[in-house]
Amino acid sequence: MKAMGRFTKIILLLAVVVFTGCMVFNQAEEVVAQNKKEATPVIDPDDPTSIIYLDTRGKLAGTGDPTKPASEAYKAGMGWHPQALAAQGLPKDKYGLVDWAKVVKDGLIKPRGTLDPDAEEMPPLDMDIIIPAKGKFVNDVKYPHWIHTYWLKCEVCHPKIFVPAKGQNNMSMVGIVNGEWCGRCHGKVAFPLTDCNRCHTEPKQSSNK
Repeated sequence: MKAMGRFTKIILLLAVVVFTGCMVFNQAEEVVAQNKKEATPVIDPDDPTSIIYLDTRGKLAGTGDPTKPASEAYKAGMGWHPQALAAQGLPKDKYGLVDWAKVVKDGLIKPRGTLDPDAEEMPPLDMDIIIPAKGKFVNDVKYPHWIHTYWLKCEVCHPKIFVPAKGQNNMSMVGIVNGEWCGRCHGKVAFPLTDCNRCHTEPKQSSNK
């Protein structure tokens, strides 16, 4: 009889533990769901509800304030944050890579040009250049200075990589694939060279006018 009583107490104790554990788990799930719901699709370092500042549990992990201790998200990411990049709000190209040009044009991010708050920022150069393709069966290249000068200063490319004069850059796809000219960035930190139609967008007759 005593053994039966002890067994009953053990069963009741286990039931209480299981019930308490379920309650805690459900509360944790509700908190995660609430935090995820509050996240905005905008990647804004000034917005503490931005998805890039949520940790792997969906909790707010930082505010982007450089005067405060580094957040857990910063420590985990350190410049490459696959979870944040895979989250909503970042358009992808056909390869599933983040389309940074579209991200900028859609206003999803607004990176600062300098850490100096008093520095005057130079606006992007809105000028397209038509580069004739050597092949007969492929469109010419329409090079947009705007998106490139949005990210980079002129001296990053000129004159070391590209001579700023018409006909002075004897470019070839072989050289580009080997890391020259456009290949300095594309295929490394910019979209891959296999996405031909991303650059070859201008019909052949345009370069002859």
